Amino acid sequence: MKGKKILRLIIGVGLVSFGLILINQTNAQAPAILAISPLTFEITVNPGESISNVVRVSNLSDYPITTKIEAQDFTAAGETGEVVVQEEIAEIYSLAKWIKVEPETFDLESHSQKLINFTISVPSNAEPGGHYGTILASTMAGGAPGGAMVVQKVGALLLVSVTGAVKESLWLKSFEVPYFSEYGPIQFVSRFENKGTVHLKPRGFISITNWLGKEVASLPLEQNNVLPNSIRAISTTWEKHWLFGQYTATLGAIYGFQNEPLSGVATFWVIPWRISLGVFLVFVALLIFFYKSRKRWIAALRVLLKGEPKT
Repeated sequence: MKGKKILRLIIGVGLVSFGLILINQTNAQAPAILAISPLTFEITVNPGESISNVVRVSNLSDYPITTKIEAQDFTAAGETGEVVVQEEIAEIYSLAKWIKVEPETFDLESHSQKLINFTISVPSNAEPGGHYGTILASTMAGGAPGGAMVVQKVGALLLVSVTGAVKESLWLKSFEVPYFSEYGPIQFVSRFENKGTVHLKPRGFISITNWLGKEVASLPLEQNNVLPNSIRAISTTWEKHWLFGQYTATLGAIYGFQNEPLSGVATFWVIPWRISLGVFLVFVALLIFFYKSRKRWIAALRVLLKGEPKT
């Protein structure tokens, strides 16, 4: 009896705990969902000029939220297009101090959107080259009913090029492909390093030839910006499964206003070795079989040719 009471107590505590978990999950509010568009602006502007545009901020949640808009600078982080927002970056690349947004705070009803005006006022003595900022929209804590809101931030990137004596210098740091693969698809990685003062976007193709020198594929290079003092890795995939032999990939690209050339070459092999090994073993087995039974095959051949068995 005592054991049954203890068991009932354990079950009761478990049910109460489970009920509390359900209550907490029911009361918990999902984080507000903000969206902003467009995600990227590429703007060319003269020193002393002002330019205006708009971004659209949307509330995708089921409740109203209070939203804050601000301008900040950003720099590249990593080699795959990530950026990091910073309050202070090198003066030569800063943009946030030139940006004015309106309004800066507002309430946004559920499943609604609002257009935000922003103006970029470039000083007459602005440094020519690239300047990088973001229009950042963030939720303000305390807006969700029934619980605390998770603060969320989304941003539209501004890539501004100020005209003047800019330096365009892009290098192909590496052009890589796995040297040996069993099957496709095959992925090529082109790593570009920007040593100039303005963002650059390489344009080009990867031409693939087989061991006979015949072109079997031409793949367009995805056009992505490479920020100054950064490296950008651009992946290109050859979507073909069945391949065999040695191939040569040649990257041909251009960049900048002067269409400066870039090139790279890589050789690789694709051999489905498991299938090839299976075919080879079957061939060897047949060869051994015919060798060991060669006398019978010779006798059968004589019968077919002469019409009589060998005595």
